[in-house]
Amino acid sequence: MKRFLALILALVMVFALAACSGNTEGDKKEEQKGSEPAAETKTYQFEGTFEEQGEFASMLNAAFLLNLNADGTAVVDKYDFGRYDASDFASNPTYTQSYLSGTWKQVQKDGVDCLQIKLAYKDASGNESNGTTNYAYDVAGQYSFDMSYPVVPGQSYTRTATMTGKEGTLYADKNAFIQAHKATFTAPEHIAQFKDEKGNTAYLQADGNMLVYGGYDKFAEGKWSRDAQGVKISIGGTPVEVTSDGKKASFKVERTMGDNTMEYTLTCDDISVLPAPQVAENAPYTATVSMGGRDTTAELTLNDDGTANFKVFTNMACTYKKIGSAVVLSADASKLEGYAAQIWPNVSHAFIINDDHSMKSIKNAYEAGSLALLLLDDTAMRVEFPSYKMAREGFTYTLSEDGKTLNVTAPDAETLGAFSQIWQASGSAKWTITDNTAAKAE
Repeated sequence: MKRFLALILALVMVFALAACSGNTEGDKKEEQKGSEPAAETKTYQFEGTFEEQGEFASMLNAAFLLNLNADGTAVVDKYDFGRYDASDFASNPTYTQSYLSGTWKQVQKDGVDCLQIKLAYKDASGNESNGTTNYAYDVAGQYSFDMSYPVVPGQSYTRTATMTGKEGTLYADKNAFIQAHKATFTAPEHIAQFKDEKGNTAYLQADGNMLVYGGYDKFAEGKWSRDAQGVKISIGGTPVEVTSDGKKASFKVERTMGDNTMEYTLTCDDISVLPAPQVAENAPYTATVSMGGRDTTAELTLNDDGTANFKVFTNMACTYKKIGSAVVLSADASKLEGYAAQIWPNVSHAFIINDDHSMKSIKNAYEAGSLALLLLDDTAMRVEFPSYKMAREGFTYTLSEDGKTLNVTAPDAETLGAFSQIWQASGSAKWTITDNTAAKAE
């Protein structure tokens, strides 16, 4: 028994001596760093914003506050300043604490000192997603990196905010951060409004333009006019029905967000006080077009000599031909430069133009004797009799693969009404197409 105890004591002494014998090579390297403070004794604070214009801007625009804490943790707060709430952070529904979280430390990357910042979204169960590893470098005391973050936590749809910061703090507290980034909504210039109780508003401007907002986001543009019969409104070049009840008038507008479509009923309590809009004769025709998923306003200016200027982000010189209520644009592609050469092939070249200077994109238009054939989309057609300003929709068509033959199906005579006599005299079920001219096929 004594021998066994002696053996145990001997082993203890051996391990004790080994522990006191000096540092390992790794320990020596740490000691060689001298008096530099360890990472966990420092703190850093970063800020960044994401901002854009468009239909969903108030839901996307946000400011971020990143704290690198002394214990090695990293926490990102998100403030949705586009929703215009600058109340105390603790009860502010637009301020999300710990939107992203993770860890940080001082490292060397490619031989350069920097901060390694790991961030991710963590759900209530602690599951992580949207993880990223970022590196922030010191440039004259200022650090920066591009932070990718999920628009909807846990999903793959992301945006990027450039984060800048320094050692120490940028703000005294979270409320100071909110005050620094708060925004105030400024309504567009207008002379009247159609609105509902939920804050959705159509702003009528003096020049006949109309801007439609869902809360703080503009999601549609239109035109308005007023005459003895009341107010007329079009959205995106398409007339909408305005319902009147004495001095009160209202109209309905749809807003699509993802897979959901909402209908708003906007009302003006007294249209009798509305002046007629001052629309200049040479004002451009306008329409909302989508380019690469981004909506913008297209402007078309028609000159008396047959030339035109078509603006979609940039100016494009072209010529035009009037066919009924439509215009068809043409351009020499070889003379288009820069962005114009890229944009021209990807936008419509045919539009229905309206008296209120709105316009609506269509597929094409053809002169057909005393008629005008307007292809509204891939199947629907509108037939006009320009001499008497008569028109009917409800026609359908197919176009041959070579684009030289147009086959038309007309609505029944009862649907066409008086227009059926015009179609019987001048229309045809089959047309031969040459450029923008249609001739009855033999």
